[in-house]
Amino acid sequence: MNNLSKDLLEEILSRVPTTSLRKVRSTCKKWNTLSKVETFTKKHLAQSPPRTSKGEILAIVLINCSLRLMSVNLNDFDHPSIKLTGTLISLNSSDKLDITQVYHCEGLLLCVTEDYARLVLWNPYTGESRWICVDHSKYAHALGFEEGNPCRAYKVLRFAHHVHEIYDGNVYWFAQDKEAGGNVPGFILCFDFTTERFAPRLPLPFESYFEDEVTLSNVGEEQLAVLFQNLDTYEMEVWVTTKVEPNGVSWSKFLAVDMSPLTWFQFFTGGSFLIDEERRVVVVFDGDKNVSETSRNIAYFIGENDYFKEVDLGEVTTCEVFPHAFSYVPSSVQIN
Repeated sequence: MNNLSKDLLEEILSRVPTTSLRKVRSTCKKWNTLSKVETFTKKHLAQSPPRTSKGEILAIVLINCSLRLMSVNLNDFDHPSIKLTGTLISLNSSDKLDITQVYHCEGLLLCVTEDYARLVLWNPYTGESRWICVDHSKYAHALGFEEGNPCRAYKVLRFAHHVHEIYDGNVYWFAQDKEAGGNVPGFILCFDFTTERFAPRLPLPFESYFEDEVTLSNVGEEQLAVLFQNLDTYEMEVWVTTKVEPNGVSWSKFLAVDMSPLTWFQFFTGGSFLIDEERRVVVVFDGDKNVSETSRNIAYFIGENDYFKEVDLGEVTTCEVFPHAFSYVPSSVQIN
């Protein structure tokens, strides 16, 4: 194939299944270089779109310090499943990359390594990565970009104190007023990457306090979702934004469920969730119901009319108890 024109070679390689792309890159230096050109990645994504069907969500799950590509399937409503599609490893090394935190934006991942000494900005699809070596043990992070910038310059925000985060251009967190000691309801905090400023506090559609469970997630590329569970009653609500901007937000209730007869425990802070809008089901990733000795990673499928199913994701083998999941769409974004 070395005598083939670049355009023809690009056309041939773009038809290679995504699962075989890693082997292609390791076969030939020229092919490896070509496979990371933006025109190729766009063509390859068009030829080999994510293999998801109706009722299926492609997700990346951080579990036991490993990033895993998983298919969340609700086609069989009585028997939902979560299948491992692959384990994401560093494409510059054959060794598994140990990750303790992961942040995402438009197919890019910002990963914190187990020793908290390095960050890596990584596109799992193209294999491109950029390492940042500095002590990150005292910080949380965010990944975003300037709205309206045709060059789509991605930026990393680093800041102190723990919050719950979700990213899509601008970055939004659930936050609480530290000085109020948990006696003031929580709120949404937005960092605008275009102005590089924090926006005014945005209201939640409920009042939450210090020990209530509140977690954010994304719905597609334009909406946020928030899960709220009351500490005393175990009642759970899920709300989805009808509008979200740095200076304003509006909400619509997606689901309300009394969890006390289903689990008799509160989901832990640090858990995560996905939404299937068509079936009106929430998938919560968390530990098992044996709160005192959590030993299993579990996905809970929760819906209307007391719909409740559990899928065991395997044993907890690290101190990072809570699995973290988010929907994933492969991206052709280049890392400079």
